[in-house]
Amino acid sequence: MKKFFDYILTIFTSILFLFIFVFIAIIFLLKNKSFYYLHIKPLNIIENTNYSIETIKLNYNAMLDYLFPFSKTDFHLPTLPYSIEGKIHFEEVKNIFNTMSLICIIAIITLAIILYYYYIKKESIFLKKCSINCIIITFLICLIGYINFDKSFTIFHKIFFRNDYWIFDTVKDPIINILPQEFFRNCSILIFSFIIIGSLSLYLIYKFLNNKNYN
Repeated sequence: MKKFFDYILTIFTSILFLFIFVFIAIIFLLKNKSFYYLHIKPLNIIENTNYSIETIKLNYNAMLDYLFPFSKTDFHLPTLPYSIEGKIHFEEVKNIFNTMSLICIIAIITLAIILYYYYIKKESIFLKKCSINCIIITFLICLIGYINFDKSFTIFHKIFFRNDYWIFDTVKDPIINILPQEFFRNCSILIFSFIIIGSLSLYLIYKFLNNKNYN
């Protein structure tokens, strides 16, 4: 029974770490607009939209300022038109980020309790197990996305949204023109990179604690 409990607790702890890593990556993307700026020229966004770089940045910045969790700004694109459906979609995305923020707070508190439990037991091997679990889960998700990113992208939206407002009409919601799918693919790669870095950090902490106990 104890082994089963430890196994379940390790899986649960791995999921908590994984969620926190993902949330940190999302906050990084929302705060670091320069990550998007680096895509403007390589993805030929200016040529494909006929918008100036100033227009692209202005509207992208407005979108991100609105989407940041619990921001007080109203949704508004300075120089691009948008439909009611488009606005509703961005409101739904913001609600998801708000919910993720609350879940992250709960996850951190829960994780702190679990870490204290392991601290009392003077056990660090769980960090190694969590590190491996996070990498395995990330690898499987990456593999699915690599095999068919378009389908994975569609399934992702169908899971999180109960309508098809995420399928933008480029005439009514030209904001989608400055957000090519390749950019979202690279955002996914960045998120997975954060998970890998976080997972490796857990393993390095485990190695440090393990060596310290033997010295």
